[in-house]
Amino acid sequence: MAKKIRFPLEMENGVEVRSTEELRENFSISRVLNYLKDGKLEVWLRDRFETDIVDKIGQLDLQAEDLAKKLCEIFDITYNEEAEDELKKAEERTERILLLKKYTDDKQFEEVIDSIAFNQDELYDFLDEDADTIYLCGEKFSIPLAKEGVSYIGINQPMVVIDSKVEVNWVKKNISVDNVVFDQKYQEVVDNTNKEREKASKKSIIGDYSDKSYINFLLSPEDKEQAKELYQMAKKEINEIEFDIDADIKSLQNIATENGIIGLAEKFIEQL
Repeated sequence: MAKKIRFPLEMENGVEVRSTEELRENFSISRVLNYLKDGKLEVWLRDRFETDIVDKIGQLDLQAEDLAKKLCEIFDITYNEEAEDELKKAEERTERILLLKKYTDDKQFEEVIDSIAFNQDELYDFLDEDADTIYLCGEKFSIPLAKEGVSYIGINQPMVVIDSKVEVNWVKKNISVDNVVFDQKYQEVVDNTNKEREKASKKSIIGDYSDKSYINFLLSPEDKEQAKELYQMAKKEINEIEFDIDADIKSLQNIATENGIIGLAEKFIEQL
């Protein structure tokens, strides 16, 4: 005869129970209620021939407000306020998981469900509790720069509003933001700063004016001053030209390839 596999019920802290005695010793009202609603509790009890208890739970109204209390009575467990608080927390957690599933089915985020902000008020609540890691799941959030030492992780790439007219030094503030999109105003600040930084990093493509040349020697003092002023004006304009030498070289390489110029010398030598 085939041996029947009887699955355990998992209580708090990963404790697995395999008998009604162990269930009573490690009773978790929230876990037992979940097993009751998904049908696993009845199967678990039938496998252990607890038909009397099965009949009693079968008469329970799953929508009743005193469901938890009646369930405790059936298992001869004392129902107290702590159990009621535990139940409320379990129900809130279930609701938050259902809300999370509207954005993602990734199970890893269920493990940090108590650190996920679904709106701005919840974000502020986490900051009041001095949370150092906050997950953001929603459409739009505003990050207060005055609260330092916080890591923000987007779940659905939410928009993050940064109230700053200059680029934020995230390292100095010990703030990190990951998998988010900045609001348009702050993104423009970042883009403009990067452009200015790129311009400042470019080296001058022409040198300074030299008065050592032969032509300069032939000029009059007045012409020398005018030539120097003209040179400085031209230098400024030339340096502001957006010049990408890599792009130009690539363009020339394409032209040479298309016209068969590359390798022409090698072919000529081969024919000698």
